[in-house]
Amino acid sequence: MTGSRPRSDLLGELGERVIDSFRYLQREVTVPHAGLIHITRSEADIMRILMEDPGVTVTEIARAYGQHKSNTSARIAALVEKGLARKGSSQDDGAKADGREVRVFPTELAVTNLAGYRRVWAEHLAPLSTADDERLAIAVEVLGEIAEKLAAAGTATTD
Repeated sequence: MTGSRPRSDLLGELGERVIDSFRYLQREVTVPHAGLIHITRSEADIMRILMEDPGVTVTEIARAYGQHKSNTSARIAALVEKGLARKGSSQDDGAKADGREVRVFPTELAVTNLAGYRRVWAEHLAPLSTADDERLAIAVEVLGEIAEKLAAAGTATTD
C-alpha cells in the first residue's frame, strides 16, 4: 500500500493530516461541554505545555509560543483562576534551583479535565475511523514520538 511512496512524502502527508485534524479537535476544548472547564485557544496551548513539562517557567512558555511574557502571565492567571494551573517555586518539583523562580504546574483538576476532553475527542473520532486497535496504537506511538521530539527541539532552541 505505502511501500512505494518515499518516506519524505509520507511524513509530509502525515504533517498535513495532523494539521487538518487538529483544527477540528482543538475546537472541542474551546466550546463549553457539560462538566468540563472551557478554555480559550491560547489557554489550551499553555495547558499542552504544562501537561508535557510540569514546572515550566512563564518565560519558557512565552518563548515557546513567541508571546510577550505579560500576555502569557495573564493567560496563566486565568488558568489559575479556573483551577487548572498553580504557581510554585522550582523547589516544588524537586529542582536543584534556589526556589526563587516561579514555575507553573497543572492541577489534578487539569488532569481530570483533559481526561474529559479525551472522551469528547474519542466520541468524535470513533465513527470516523475503521482502524483496529493495533493500527490506532501504532498511530498514537508515532505521533507521540514526533510530539516528544518536537517539544525537545523547541526546548533546546529556547534555552
